[in-house]
Amino acid sequence: MLRDRLYIHLDGISNSVISKGIAYEDFYRYTKRRPSNIILLNPNEREGEYETHTNFRVVRGEEAVNRYFKLISSRPGSETCWIDFKDYDVLSRLTDNEIAELLYFGHMKTQLRSPFFYKLQNNYVFFEFTDDLSKVYFRNIDEFYSILSQKMTEKVMQKINISTSFFRRRLEIEEVSIDLVSQLKATMQEGIVFDFSQVGLKNNQYFIPIFVVEDNLRKVDNQRYRSEDKIGTLVYNHRSKEWSVEKEQYESLFMKQ
Repeated sequence: MLRDRLYIHLDGISNSVISKGIAYEDFYRYTKRRPSNIILLNPNEREGEYETHTNFRVVRGEEAVNRYFKLISSRPGSETCWIDFKDYDVLSRLTDNEIAELLYFGHMKTQLRSPFFYKLQNNYVFFEFTDDLSKVYFRNIDEFYSILSQKMTEKVMQKINISTSFFRRRLEIEEVSIDLVSQLKATMQEGIVFDFSQVGLKNNQYFIPIFVVEDNLRKVDNQRYRSEDKIGTLVYNHRSKEWSVEKEQYESLFMKQ
């Protein structure tokens, strides 16, 4: 069953995003800059090949990485963590301190210093936990905005077509623009939930209320949110093919970056 809520908590300093509702397969489907090689930070991982200098298991080459992503996508609920890297030869030149930082990263799920390593030239660090929760570091945060744009578009597409009969043409919608998503950066730093509970169009519009929940994950699956927690509404107008945001009285919505 499609989840009706999408939780986003963006850390603008480290470019990390904690989300609930964006699955591993979404990252695999929507990421434009695919990793060429990855280090598997989970010590219990048995996929990939063993690298003797670092004692990590690695997956080399885009084809092998794609196969690994497909494998992980097929077994949801398993804990996964990896960091990408550019050149395999650089692994043999990692210092003891750099290897220790990677071990710390894998164990603590947070960076000791920078999440982006000069030698590795990594674009991502990915952690997926149980219960549809993930934490991803993006060197270029626009990559996340693109993933979120496509994910929200997909969810709305499914919700407005949920009652479409076999003989009725499927409704298509315009994709949420990355510019509009990026304007919500300050809001996403508060820890918010997008609510996709509306079924079908209402007067040719689809409404996605936005609620602030901060870092309290227990609130994400609440059946009801308080009206005072609502900070705005993302609106899609099917007639005009346009997306917009209706602002509530909340100072973080569209704050200057």
